[in-house]
Amino acid sequence: MFKQHLNESGKTYSKHFIFAFTAGWLLIYAGITSIIHSLIPSLFPFTSQKIVQKLLNKVKKDSL
Repeated sequence: MFKQHLNESGKTYSKHFIFAFTAGWLLIYAGITSIIHSLIPSLFPFTSQKIVQKLLNKVKKDSL
């Protein structure tokens, strides 16, 4: 099962680790900025949207 996911994603272990680790931290950051933005709308406008869009673009690019 471990190797099956790596094969399906087309990544080596190290490339998968770097992407997943980075994406995880960016999504945590996006969540925190969204919570702050909900309380004070002038802070972090569109920050979480930009982070998620960049991650989606990276996934789409990598899957080609």
